[in-house]
Amino acid sequence: MGRHSNKASDLWKSQPWKKLRQNLFRLQRRLYKAVQAGDQRKARSLQKLIMKSRSAQLLAIRQVTQLNQGKKTPGIDGKSSLNYRQRLNLLELLNQHATDWKHAGLREIPIAKKNGKTRLLKIPTIADRAWQCLVKFALEPAHEAEFHPCSYGFRTGRGAHDAQKHMQNHLKSNSNGITKRVIELDIKKCFDRISHSTIMANLIAPKCIKQGVFRCLKAGVNPEFPEQGTPQGGVVSPLLANVALNGIE
Repeated sequence: MGRHSNKASDLWKSQPWKKLRQNLFRLQRRLYKAVQAGDQRKARSLQKLIMKSRSAQLLAIRQVTQLNQGKKTPGIDGKSSLNYRQRLNLLELLNQHATDWKHAGLREIPIAKKNGKTRLLKIPTIADRAWQCLVKFALEPAHEAEFHPCSYGFRTGRGAHDAQKHMQNHLKSNSNGITKRVIELDIKKCFDRISHSTIMANLIAPKCIKQGVFRCLKAGVNPEFPEQGTPQGGVVSPLLANVALNGIE
């Protein structure tokens, strides 16, 4: 066993991570441009390429087992971390089943809110998180091409500071006259109540990815709202929320 695990760890550590990121980025850039140009067919085939790309699969596994904050959080299967051999096994699993993924159930952790209520954090297994991360690689560039330029939440390379800057520019004394106002909306139970049909209708993806995302949504349903919700704790959830809320402004 010792020799095998050494071999696995050497194989994992010797991966050219920088080159893999460049490979993935190249595919993602082509996808972004295809969607901008309105070429849906090309976009879908590039998304399939990303799902099958070994670079993307390795990076997804690395993201959820090494880099993410919740990397030690176990899912319903009780696995809280993967050793090098298990990571390579997961790579084979993603390689074979990325386009027909079966999502396991979710582990629910109640978290107390300030107002005395609790919200359920729903944690997928590590394998499911890796698959969701892979899907995110394939979905994000396509949707980034369509998202509103003033949307700042849960987007790569954007954050609260960008939103602050935007606000400041529009609210300062010499812009927009005196009719300025700030409207604050809070979407009640946002992650619990997002409509599955809205997400599915707006998703830019080939059928095989849509089917996987649909299963992923159904794995986290709240018995009260079977047609709604996306798991808080899923890797792809914030992106799906943005897909459903795009255009709300």
